[in-house]
Amino acid sequence: MIRYFFIALLSLTFAACQNKTSGEQANDSTAKAAALPQEAIDTLQQVVMRTQQQNKLYTTECKIHKVVLFSDTKKIGGKLLDIDKPGYRKVAVPLDVTLKGSIDFTHFDASNVTRTDSLIVITLPDPQITITASRIDFKGARQYVSTLRSNFTDEEITQLARQGEDSIRHHIERYGLVEASRTAAARVLVPMLKQLGYAESNIIVRFRKDFNNNDLIRRVRTLNTPAS
Repeated sequence: MIRYFFIALLSLTFAACQNKTSGEQANDSTAKAAALPQEAIDTLQQVVMRTQQQNKLYTTECKIHKVVLFSDTKKIGGKLLDIDKPGYRKVAVPLDVTLKGSIDFTHFDASNVTRTDSLIVITLPDPQITITASRIDFKGARQYVSTLRSNFTDEEITQLARQGEDSIRHHIERYGLVEASRTAAARVLVPMLKQLGYAESNIIVRFRKDFNNNDLIRRVRTLNTPAS
């Protein structure tokens, strides 16, 4: 009886050892599989595809209040005899202009992406600037006209307001729309790139060049009209 019990005990011990060994082998296999280097996933196509999905990204808006001042100093007479028109004629025309910056990612492709061992550089499409609204405050306009002169007409005030809008257009660089557009685009693209495995410190978002005022003037357009 004792002999049978001893044999049964040996069998159970052997079975337990066998199970333990099998478990250890399974764990070793899992560890080895985890230790094997995974095949690198090419994320370039994903970067391009996800960026294109942004379509036209409106990046910034700038509202400008400008007062156009004009003083009529016309003269009468010819070259030999110029005489100032009698009296004075001045006007102040309030003007509100809205500018919007945007970046069109529709044609973004692999040429806009540069990768090195540690960095990914996104070169943004050129910024677009649109005058989306221009409002003349006719009620707020102030005229200073002597009794000998006539008041400014609505047509004259509108003409002066257009000159004010042109002045904004020709000083477009001072409003900081390019850097605001780059920053806004980075706020959208950086989280996306982090999801694809890039460290934030290794991501650069930039334009292809530093745009000067003349570059930007050519890129400004009024809503529903092509850029000049």
